[in-house]
Amino acid sequence: MFLPFTVAVFMTSLDQNVVVTALPGIGESLARPPSQLGLLITVYVASLIISMLLGGWSADRFGLRNVYCFALLVFACAAALCGLSENIWTLVGSRALQGFGGALMGTLGQTVILSSFPRDRTLKINMYISLAGQSGPLVGPLVGGALTTYVSWRWIFYINIPIALIAALFAASLFPSTTKPVRTLFDFPGFLLVGSGMALLVFGMDMLAARDAAGSSIALELGLAIAILTVAAFYCLRARNLLDLNLLRIRTFRISFLTGGGLDTIGLSSVVFLLPLMFQLGFGMSAVQAGSLTFVAAIGSLLMRFFMPRILNRFGFRRVLITNTPIAALLVAGFALLQASTPTWIVLAYIFVFGLIRSIQWASTGNLSYSDIAPEQLSRFSALYYILWQLAVAISVGLAAALLSLLAGGSQASINDYRILFVIEGLITLCALSAYVRLTPQDGAHVSGHGAHTGTD
Repeated sequence: MFLPFTVAVFMTSLDQNVVVTALPGIGESLARPPSQLGLLITVYVASLIISMLLGGWSADRFGLRNVYCFALLVFACAAALCGLSENIWTLVGSRALQGFGGALMGTLGQTVILSSFPRDRTLKINMYISLAGQSGPLVGPLVGGALTTYVSWRWIFYINIPIALIAALFAASLFPSTTKPVRTLFDFPGFLLVGSGMALLVFGMDMLAARDAAGSSIALELGLAIAILTVAAFYCLRARNLLDLNLLRIRTFRISFLTGGGLDTIGLSSVVFLLPLMFQLGFGMSAVQAGSLTFVAAIGSLLMRFFMPRILNRFGFRRVLITNTPIAALLVAGFALLQASTPTWIVLAYIFVFGLIRSIQWASTGNLSYSDIAPEQLSRFSALYYILWQLAVAISVGLAAALLSLLAGGSQASINDYRILFVIEGLITLCALSAYVRLTPQDGAHVSGHGAHTGTD
């Protein structure tokens, strides 16, 4: 049953990574400068986050299977439109439509898994699904580069069409067809509040990362986003139709993502942004050289996923997170010690170990987050979780870019600036430990299976 979701996760992960390597070819074909091409990525993320608001309501209203198949068909149609685009704005609109389909696939696919299997089986199933997500960063740049160089950038979108259609056929035959008897009206006021606030925040963080606007304009946009989201938060606490913030009252969810996982997501995600920049701008490497080093982290993440069920079963969530968080923080800060003269094999080994530790951290917090979610809350949980995750990643990149610009003082960042920033990001990651120490040995035990055989922690 989880095969359609696994295929969809791989497809969306692949799609995000192949686009990055194809941007130069797209710009040349559409006669657009590189500064405008970043919009293709930003609009996808913004659409992804906003459309996730629709996941829970649409599942309750129309049924999981119907909406999931619809999302796959939308993604396939959007991919075709992207490939057929003859100008930048048609491509931007098609990417936004892709984000809409991808958002529904992400939130509803997880809901299907959690509602169809016992909690003691979801850990292993989620590990297999995460392998598909981790495969995107591995093969994405290679596929994107090969298709763009030897065929056409348009084929990075066309390859999604048969994959999406096959996944839709599997979903139609395997997913449960039951529809919950819920007929709530769509919350348009809440959607406008939350959607506009998140869109402003994402585009503001993108402007901050790109440094392509005046500081006052960025500050105004981010300030307006925070103000709107504050109003939206109070609104959602009273009306749960759209985004149920009351789920954050569940202790394991609050600790595993908001108070703890949010901090280590910001710290760990910054490495993906900072490391290639330091290698290229600080060490003088080419993009190919930098990419051949950083992709090793994805290999480490892939391998560790096979061992996570055993690790969590043996030690439990609390012990794993308390032990792993300081190690993850130390590794993030340790990137400051790398030099241009550091032997390549040492750099590769270090990045590989970082990928292993990062995988342990994210797999632990991700699986702990749903451990105490009731079955009737799953669709709302999935929407909230994926929205918070995307926001944390967007904030991570924007914050790292802002701090780097501040350290550089408006000039080209030096090696020392990167080193200071890696230490700061390591400290941010370490702050998550203050949340994880509040976990108990029994938290998430029915998901990890920890203590099930011995009756102890």
